[in-house]
Amino acid sequence: MKNWPLLGIGFLAQGLFSARFLIQLVKSEKAGKVLSPVIFWQLSLMASFLLLVYGTFREDMVIVGGQLIGYYIYIRNLQILNAWKAFTTTLRLVFLLLPLFFLLYLLFVAHYDFFILVNNPEISKVLLTWGTFGQAIFTLRFVVQWRHAEKKRKAEFPLAFWYISLVGALLIASYAIYRKDSVLFIGQAFGIIVYLRNLMINSGKVNLSRQPYLYRLKRIRLFLLILFTGLALFFNLGSWSVTESSEARYAEISKEMLTNGDLLHPQLMGIYHFHKPPVTYWLTALSFKLFGTSAFSARLFLQLAALILIWLVYKIALVFFNNPNQAFLAAMLYASFPTLIIGSRALTTDMYLTLFVTATMYFWFLYCKKQKPILLILCYVFLGFGFLTKGPVVLIVPAMVSLFQGLVQKQNLGSWKIHVIGIFLMLAIGLSWFVYLYLEDARFLNYFLFKHTIQRFATNTFQRGQPFWFYIAVLLGTAFPWVILLFKQFPVRWKDFQNNGTLLLMWVLLPLLFFSMSQSKLVLYILPIYPGLAIGTIYYWEKLKPTQHKIWERFQSAYHIVLMITLLSLPLMDTRISLNYKYYFIWFILASLLVTIQQVNIRKLDRTVISAFIFTLGLTCMSTYFLSQNPGVINDTHRVTDWILDHEQAESRVYIYDKRMPSGLFNSNLQVISVFDGDESLNRETQFQQDQSWKSQLINMESNPDWITSSAPHRSIWIMKSKKKLPQTDENFSWVQLKEIDGWKIVRLVKK
Repeated sequence: MKNWPLLGIGFLAQGLFSARFLIQLVKSEKAGKVLSPVIFWQLSLMASFLLLVYGTFREDMVIVGGQLIGYYIYIRNLQILNAWKAFTTTLRLVFLLLPLFFLLYLLFVAHYDFFILVNNPEISKVLLTWGTFGQAIFTLRFVVQWRHAEKKRKAEFPLAFWYISLVGALLIASYAIYRKDSVLFIGQAFGIIVYLRNLMINSGKVNLSRQPYLYRLKRIRLFLLILFTGLALFFNLGSWSVTESSEARYAEISKEMLTNGDLLHPQLMGIYHFHKPPVTYWLTALSFKLFGTSAFSARLFLQLAALILIWLVYKIALVFFNNPNQAFLAAMLYASFPTLIIGSRALTTDMYLTLFVTATMYFWFLYCKKQKPILLILCYVFLGFGFLTKGPVVLIVPAMVSLFQGLVQKQNLGSWKIHVIGIFLMLAIGLSWFVYLYLEDARFLNYFLFKHTIQRFATNTFQRGQPFWFYIAVLLGTAFPWVILLFKQFPVRWKDFQNNGTLLLMWVLLPLLFFSMSQSKLVLYILPIYPGLAIGTIYYWEKLKPTQHKIWERFQSAYHIVLMITLLSLPLMDTRISLNYKYYFIWFILASLLVTIQQVNIRKLDRTVISAFIFTLGLTCMSTYFLSQNPGVINDTHRVTDWILDHEQAESRVYIYDKRMPSGLFNSNLQVISVFDGDESLNRETQFQQDQSWKSQLINMESNPDWITSSAPHRSIWIMKSKKKLPQTDENFSWVQLKEIDGWKIVRLVKK
């Protein structure tokens, strides 16, 4: 049997094990008491049988022996529930006898070597004992359950079962931490939550009301939403390095800011870099200061920003709906949008900008409802911080929404005196850095106002041009089918423009049109419209009939199936892509959970959103293995610099030919020097340099074409993209290729 089919059996077994407890917990929540449904034991039996097959072909006595006890207990519980007879006689015989043949095969044919088990050089005896003890406790819990079932003649879970499960899960989770096995840890973390929740249900009063499933969890559901999202966001967060070019650029600027102590003059590789205001650099430098300089630290505050955004969406939805259940669905739907995860995966200004925009919208809507001046002041304060994060773009969403409220909906926008005070505060915060630089050099006015505001919008100066329909495609790809559901509600009568649903629609539509007209387009530029998309969609989602919910749920399920097949087929689409077994393991767990949630009796109104959330969490965890396994595909250069450090330790200076490559400097202590030879991305803005020292960091071969033959050091190390052609040299020099890694060539310039 080949490895991949065998791993598939193992992954499917683990998926079924996860699915059984998900179903058990959901059914228990609905009933208000701990249940032991037949499907729990059926899934347990199927999963255990598959794992026995897996263990036999792997010739692993630990797997087979560990499963046998629980396996026959599952059968006994099915007998007590009168569900064993549902299987045919032949199938019952197969289930009963085949595992015994597996055991006999391992004992007398496979010649299993127990010495290897207890003398694994990769695992210390302490860790091995710890992990084995955890597994033994896990097996013991079903023995306890079986004795209880025999005594009561009921296939139910005694209280001790959950306590023992919790202890075993904690032991194995700690073992996974020491072993740095993230997959094992995340699996046990899910189990810990299930066991704790069952203990809580067991200790509470039986709930006989017929409330919606999510409503039963209202006291802890927002906490659970943020907890699960946080676990997924921080899962393997530092397993890949900063990527070229945007993330590496922001990370390196923050690193240099921390090193040189200059918080007002951002520098990239020794040259001033004033493209963006400094808030993103400040937050990242603070993270480096607190937690050390690393890719994990660079992304740390982004994850916290994402979690705060989920909370803010809940609070804004509460203002609109005054209904905690609808507000929670809006927050969960927002957490299910892949753009939120994309924004948290790589360091840019967009996540922080979205945080400040969304905070502004929260205080604005709260002010419109309560008319308290302090709320309007807070609105302008967050606008100021947003301005200090990415400039005037922070005004787009709030200005368009408030203008629609005032001009079309004729709402009272408050006292003009409070607005004047707020605008003054916003300008004092938002323009402080710009004014400081302008007082240093008056040329900054033209630089910020025209080059980085007007030209960025009206021209393709920064090579980010996309067609007008670009953001429509982005929304369809990241918010299907929800965006279609929202846009279908475009008002056709004037009175329809007065309702809250249309206001939320305009939060999405008006900025979308504005950004679509811009010549400069990137996916994350429209990140601030997604909170409005989530809240607006739930506004109309709650008004649909059950038959309509069913239709939209089918659209989403079909979309998920297409994406799941695509995720499984990535190596076939691009031969450069490599995926490890952990990626496929999570894929199987995710597929099992998505199928399971469709079989649970939850309102379609809730289930569709829960399915979207589960899908995105699984996608987030899978993405970490894709990103860490494919540095060449995502432009992660850490293996390039690692090779130089390992093989050329005497070299402290590295020349990057016709690229900037700030990740090389971030990932190492090498002195990285850029050599410009026509690539416009490397055409640095040096007009604000106070002296000529920057020329040692950037060599311009267009103005000095003979620099290599006249000044380049002998035996110097050069890095360039694999498709780049090296510049011609005279007969006294030659290029010697040392290595090609992840799309980059490492060469040595040798003087003959």
